[in-house]
Amino acid sequence: MSAVLLFCARCGSETLHAIDRSDLVGSWKTSGGDSIRFYSDHELKVSGISAFRSEGSGCTGRGVGQWSFYFETGDSVGTLMTSDEASEGSLISVTLPEGGEGECDVDLSVIDEGRSLCIADLDQVCSSDLRFTRQ
Repeated sequence: MSAVLLFCARCGSETLHAIDRSDLVGSWKTSGGDSIRFYSDHELKVSGISAFRSEGSGCTGRGVGQWSFYFETGDSVGTLMTSDEASEGSLISVTLPEGGEGECDVDLSVIDEGRSLCIADLDQVCSSDLRFTRQ
């Protein structure tokens, strides 16, 4: 288990949609050609995603990293945590190593009834107009 996140599931105009691991695994691309490939062993490969650079210091927007679904801890405040054991979810944690000791952490929301992914933040389901669709 890793990061703790408090998240507003219905903030903004987008609605979260849960998908299972088999629906996530594969290639997702933007209309501009940026891509993420999710693997069943929780590895991922990211290519050319400029939006990742703006989400945190040191994010290059490319590389090999890890992914996991968030799950609700069951406490009364709606705390979410990540786990490789979670087999489905509507929010995905992406971690890319960034040289030295740093990491780039980005959260993705599953939207459009599971057909799209967008970059999430604490206040909005989608914090940018960038959308990844399954290829």
